[in-house]
Amino acid sequence: MFKSLACSITLVFCVSAAVAHAQNRQEPCPPPPTVVIIVRHAEKAGAPADDPPLTPEGEQRARRLAGIAAAAGVDVVYSTQVKRTRDTAQPTADGLGLTLKVRNVTRATLDAHVSEMAGEIRASRGKTVLVVGHSNTAPRVAAALTGKTIPDLDDATEFDALFVVIIPEAGAPKLIRAKY
Repeated sequence: MFKSLACSITLVFCVSAAVAHAQNRQEPCPPPPTVVIIVRHAEKAGAPADDPPLTPEGEQRARRLAGIAAAAGVDVVYSTQVKRTRDTAQPTADGLGLTLKVRNVTRATLDAHVSEMAGEIRASRGKTVLVVGHSNTAPRVAAALTGKTIPDLDDATEFDALFVVIIPEAGAPKLIRAKY
């Protein structure tokens, strides 16, 4: 579904280039956009408090995410170091034969983490990237890529938030906010 969206966007750019070419402006078709899917980890258990695993509902959501990511043609999968994010991202990585890229984050390193993720995503030009984060990191990564203000997710209830950022080679990034 998301890959189709990225292909549709590229097609629109290419049709515009073809019209310009027909008008003797000789503009090439632009490269495909970078598509970024950003989610918060799935539902977590109450214990242990420092690094809880996913609940059965969370495991089911992680499997749904794997299906979404497969349909989108994800090329790269990131998560943070904690069990709940790794367990949300791992079914996608396994299903696509990818290595999960783990990036450490703490409250003290939140800003640096967001900046690092935005940089790595921008370096993944033309790819489809999945980022699994937290109630505070997921919206901040989306905000860093789009320049939009996005509030943190509700820590107790928003496990289904999904941000799709489409970054064309030229022009402003587009943000789609959905639930899964």
